[in-house]
Amino acid sequence: METHRLQAVPFLPIIFNPALGDLGNLLAPPYDVIDAQQCQSLLARHPYNVVRLILPPSLNENDPNRYAEAAALWQQWLKEESLVQLEEPSVFVYAQHFHLYGQPKTHLALLTTIPLTPYESGLVRPHEHTLPKPKSDRLTLLRTMGAELGQVHGLLSDERGEWHQLLQEATQQPVWLQGSLDGVTHRLWRITDPAFVEEVNRVVADQWLVIADGHHRYETALVFREEVADAKTNANHPVNLIGIVLSDYQQNATILPTHRLLRFTNPEQVEHFLRGLQRRFWLTEVQWDGSDQQLMSLLSDAEGIPFLVVAQDRFWLVAVRGVEGGVNKVLEELPPPLRRVDTAVLHQAVLPLALADASVPIDALVLDYTHDGQQAWGFAQEQGSVAILLRPIPLSLVRMVAQHGYRLPPKTTYFTPKVPSGLVMRQIMKVPK
Repeated sequence: METHRLQAVPFLPIIFNPALGDLGNLLAPPYDVIDAQQCQSLLARHPYNVVRLILPPSLNENDPNRYAEAAALWQQWLKEESLVQLEEPSVFVYAQHFHLYGQPKTHLALLTTIPLTPYESGLVRPHEHTLPKPKSDRLTLLRTMGAELGQVHGLLSDERGEWHQLLQEATQQPVWLQGSLDGVTHRLWRITDPAFVEEVNRVVADQWLVIADGHHRYETALVFREEVADAKTNANHPVNLIGIVLSDYQQNATILPTHRLLRFTNPEQVEHFLRGLQRRFWLTEVQWDGSDQQLMSLLSDAEGIPFLVVAQDRFWLVAVRGVEGGVNKVLEELPPPLRRVDTAVLHQAVLPLALADASVPIDALVLDYTHDGQQAWGFAQEQGSVAILLRPIPLSLVRMVAQHGYRLPPKTTYFTPKVPSGLVMRQIMKVPK
């Protein structure tokens, strides 16, 4: 399916049979965010939980038969009609209802398929780098199962609010399907009316999107398509499409900050590091109660690019203004859009300069991450530990970086809530037994 425009394409959806009960017990987060403890919880939640199909790394990772067993289970569930393929091509308006920092919030999106196009087309653009291991893992599962168990998440622009209004109007109809997982209620409105799809495609005709979540799946789908001979001769082959959740970045997307947790070899290195920071940067001593709300207030009121540094009961606000000794030289080496990205400034300038001043080698650090300010606060109370807390990157900046062809440093974005696996699925090809 050759295209030079973004377009939504209705598809034949596969869903869990409603007779299985509460849909929330059948869903799972994306495979790459499920740890071992959550995996066991999902397995115990329901015998048909989709975690058995998506094979997170924490599930039988060293079992050479795991892909074949998941594929056989997929076929078994289809045969016994625990999974049901609907007969009419559809798209879905999709809502996520959740709380963020104690406040209720709703995201609206369109769950559909779009033509699979290479990044070079400019219609779909990445914002981060990917690792080879997850891609090879997903490619093996795709080859074995021939099914799509979840969606990529893509961001459009909706400057006039037209996209949001279109989706909002669809939600006036009765909810077609819903389930809750990890505090998020997921609701779907199924739409088969061609007129609605035409209106969607009118709105997105001149758009491009940036991938928010699912780079591995998108790039794996591109590789897999090249292996399917029929896809080259049949433009409408399902392999030429990819499932996606389309939302706008202005109203219907949220990014959490990803704080850095630094563990030094000994407490003395912490003191040297803090003195290195004081020599290089403007530090202001502040008070922080450990809450995300006060953290965001502290960081939003600061000048320049701010970081909150916490070591035991000491709190400093570090403001990088770009004129400090050595910082401007480092920032000049970055492409202009990345000079505004907090994680790029932190890892390219702040940490290397402060560690060098402290004579602490970078490999003396163990670096971890959290999105929870309270968890970062607790970590920093331990001897030999420092937490560096950041702002969430603005969604407009994510778009700008992608538009200019750059990619963000690792662990810069964490979109929330995640689109769960098992909500709506799709068979993309029949795999020989």
